[in-house]
Amino acid sequence: MSSVDTRSLLKGLEDYRKSLDRHLKELNTEFRVMEQRSQALNSVYTGDAADEFRKYWSVTTARFREYLTRTQRISAMLDERIEYLREYNRREGL
Repeated sequence: MSSVDTRSLLKGLEDYRKSLDRHLKELNTEFRVMEQRSQALNSVYTGDAADEFRKYWSVTTARFREYLTRTQRISAMLDERIEYLREYNRREGL
């Protein structure tokens, strides 16, 4: 019978959680910059091409926000699993 090393599993989940946090922070920062640039462009860009760009940018923005929401849910799930494993390891004296 194979046993799971919960300490290694916990370390892996904690490392993944840290990586996910960095990823989200970078994406949020870059997205804010892009939104600011898009707003600046909107103030001077007119015509059919501008309307087309705004339409697609709006779709992109919605999809990106959905990605962030789902990624934050994954992050919350990881927090729960990490806490469970910490508690398990404490109970087991690991």
